Order: sequence, then C-alpha cells, then structure tokens
Amino acid sequence: MTVDRRRFLTVLGGASLAWPRAVAALARDLQSGGAADDEVFWSMVRGQFLIPHDRIYLNNGTLGPSPRVVVDAVTEHTRRVAETHPPGVSWDDLKTSLAGLLGGSPDGFVFPRNTTEAMNFIANGVEIGPGDAVLSTDHEHVGGLEPWKLVTARRGARLDIVSLPHTVQSSDELLESVWRGVTADTRVICVSHMTFTTGTVLPISALAARCEERGIVLAVDGAHPPGMIDLDLDRVSGDMYASSPHKWLLAPQGTGMLYLSVPWRERLWPTLASGGWDDLTLGAHRFNHLGTLDESRLAGLLAAVEWMAAIRMPRVEARVRYLRDMLETGLRSIPNLDVVGAREENAKGAMVSFSLDGVESSALQRHLSRVANVRTRVIGEYNYGWMRLSTHVYNSPDQVTHVLDLIDDAARNGIPS
Repeated sequence: MTVDRRRFLTVLGGASLAWPRAVAALARDLQSGGAADDEVFWSMVRGQFLIPHDRIYLNNGTLGPSPRVVVDAVTEHTRRVAETHPPGVSWDDLKTSLAGLLGGSPDGFVFPRNTTEAMNFIANGVEIGPGDAVLSTDHEHVGGLEPWKLVTARRGARLDIVSLPHTVQSSDELLESVWRGVTADTRVICVSHMTFTTGTVLPISALAARCEERGIVLAVDGAHPPGMIDLDLDRVSGDMYASSPHKWLLAPQGTGMLYLSVPWRERLWPTLASGGWDDLTLGAHRFNHLGTLDESRLAGLLAAVEWMAAIRMPRVEARVRYLRDMLETGLRSIPNLDVVGAREENAKGAMVSFSLDGVESSALQRHLSRVANVRTRVIGEYNYGWMRLSTHVYNSPDQVTHVLDLIDDAARNGIPS
C-alpha cells in the first residue's frame, strides 16, 4: 500500500501533536544521501537517539533503543490522557502506517504486547488435537516454542523438533532441513523468519508454498526482520506472522505485532475474549479487543513506524548490512574465532554469532562491558554458548572497529582477570 506521508503527517499534526512535526522535519533533512557508507547522513540519524556517547550498543536483537521522537510520542500521549484530552491515536492510522512500511493489508494487523503473546494467540487459536503434530526447530526462542509445548501437551498432540545446521551454505539447505521433519501428522509448522541464535534468514516464501500444497498451517516467528530488512508481508507472512516492533522497529517496550492472512482473520479462535470476539465482521480487529490497555505504547509504535518510513527501509537495510558485513569480515580474520550462521548473503540479516576458542562468551561479554561499555548478548539457550552482536542505524564503523580490536586482543592475549 502506498501512503501519502506528507498528507498523513499533516493530518496527525492537526491534532496538535508535536512528534509528527519532528518526523516531518527529519524527512526533509534526510531527503538526499543515505548510501550505506554516507557517514554524514548516518551521523544525523544517530543524533536522534538518547544512547550515551560512551556506550556501544550491539544488542538490538534483544531490545531496540527508541529514538527521541518515539519517547516524546509516548510521553505526550500519557500527558494528554492525564489532562483528559482525546488521546490522539487511531487504529486506522496505526494500521495504515504499518502496512505502508511492511506491506500487507491494514485489516490484518493485531497489536499484542510482544512476539511471545502473539505466538500464544496463534497456538491457542489453531485447532489441533490427539494424533496431530506441530513441527519446529532447535533454533526457536522460548517465546515462540513454549506456547506450542503447552498446547500440544494439553491437547494430546505431538511436538516434533528438527535440527538446523549451525553453518548454513544455502537457503535450499535450510528449507530441506525443516521439511525433512514433516510427516502425515504434521498440521502446523512454526519457525523463525530469522533465528535469534545466529541471525539466519529462513526461506519463508518457499516454505509457505510447500505448506499450502500440503494443507499445513505456517506460523512465523518474525521477531527480528521488521525494521531490519525491507519486508513485504504479502510475500513472507505465511498464515500468521508474529513480531516485536520494540526490537528493530525501535518502538517502545510492550509493543507487539501479529499479522493474520485473510482466512485466519475469521478462522483463528481468540485467546482473550472481550466484546466482539465472535463478531467475524471485525476480522482481525476482534483480537485487539483486550479491555483497557496502555495506548501510549501504540502512540510510540506509530511514531516509530513513521520515523523509520522517513529514513526509508531500503536505506536502513543497506546500512545495517554494511555494518554487519564489516563486523563479520573482521571477526573472520581473528584467530581461533568461529563465526556461525549463513554463508549466503540473502540468508543473513544484521546479527552475527561466534565463539572464541578457550574463552567463554559470558567472560568475553563481561570484559567488553567493563573495558568499553559494550552491550552484547550471549546465546546460552540450547547450550550453544555463542556471543551475538547486532548492528543498527545508530552504530558507526568506528564502534565496529573498536569492538573488533577488543575481541582480537582477547583472542591473542586472553582476558585479564
């Protein structure tokens, strides 16, 4: 869907809100430039954040720090509610803006608090029973996997787990790794669009085509791609697509997203029932009937989407890939260091995971935090023990180089006690 951003922001600004004017000003300032290595452009973007100058934040895969305009939107909405003014956020504005950035139809969006809640909506809403099987992988986040453990145990179904290769040569290898676990009992496949463990991108479109042929429901844990890569939900959403805009879309904590394909807007059973849960004319919006909620986070989500749209997702993706490539290339040159994940560029995102021989990742994490205020993530799940680094638009090549020098020194000289 094409959105007239200038008209959209003008309408919002007419409600006497400050943040749309800030986004419009940003869009004017960033009309030109924006190549992946345009440091003047990206310095202006970096200036939009509240991150302390002495901190190197490489853990956006866990939580994205919101730019100032998003913080202001949340604060402004909270104040307006306290002053008993109309809150100034409409569902239609939010859905239309999100569809303009991520594709899909505005009618398909639901707004839980995070990917975990969205995946619970899916698992509880799909009808499975004794003899049925749900297929997943050994690279799923607990928020995507545990809902299916609960539901299969409660309903007498089976949960099958396939292993994904740690070092992936091709998207076809990933596809076949998942598909080999399909049996005559498989009713649902739940996989990550991008694994949180290694940042590997699965071929969701190809998997969706196979699932459609077999009548298998495809539920996608899409916690990471929105805000990282230029995404089209019409092409990669499967039957349901769950995400956490508080990661790469840089929205406030507690902002989740669930996108439902057309049949499932009426077919999925609600997990939480309030007024209109059984009104199928509401489509996916009946899942937004959750009682009183903190709409300030939705104001922040709308601001985050418009902020990202002002920069434009193709430029964002090119920048984060540029930084990730710099990081990965540097890591691969360090002795006794093993990078895990995909080899093909189209199966990579903006996260890199690795291990360093003789050095526990948790010890390296403490060292980087202590000597340079670097924020990282250790993948302790499944006993993998890797360190994961994430790059986003607020990072700079100088930061990447500095972290690489620190890791190289640790590899060659060890970590001081």
